[in-house]
Formats: sequence, structure tokens, C-alpha cells
Amino acid sequence: MTPFTKQDMFYDDYTWSNYASNSPKISGKIDDTKFNCNEGQEVLYLINKIRELWDFNKIESYIKIERIIKERLPNNITTQEDAVTWIQINWRSIQFKEVIQ
Repeated sequence: MTPFTKQDMFYDDYTWSNYASNSPKISGKIDDTKFNCNEGQEVLYLINKIRELWDFNKIESYIKIERIIKERLPNNITTQEDAVTWIQINWRSIQFKEVIQ
């Protein structure tokens, strides 16, 4: 499936900063780069990296990742790597009644 885009996102209240295309916040590998769950570019990047890593191909999975980030990710999770690990550990236990808008 094609990458998850801004138009696909469940939430529309993100800040959209202009990052250089090679910024570690939106490129490269998942690492200890700081992660801001209110920054649209960073959330999109993380969703699409998880999509690649876990071989997801359904819009429902991408929206679930986004909702986990916005609604459930603990405040003490501050890096990309920690966010992905937390999502992976909690993936099966988190359910949303309504996944698609």
C-alpha cells in the first residue's frame, strides 16, 4: 500500500513544522531521536516506518497506530525508539470501538 498521508490521518490538530528532508525526526532509522506526538510530520514518519517494519497494508492499522500515539502513548515516552517499542508491546491489548472516521 502507498504511504499513509496527511489526508489519511484521523486527527487534524497537529502542528506542521518544516523539517529538512534529512532531519532524523522524519528520515533515517528509528532511534533515540526525540519524538513529539503533536507534530504531524513526526507522527506520519513514525506510522510509515512502523508500516514498513511490520509489513502492515491496511488503513485501519495505520489509523490505530495514530490513535495509540495520540490517545494512549504515555507522556514519559519521548523517543522514536521508545514509542515504537511501547506500541509493539501494547498493540494487541489496545482496541478502539471506531477505527475509521
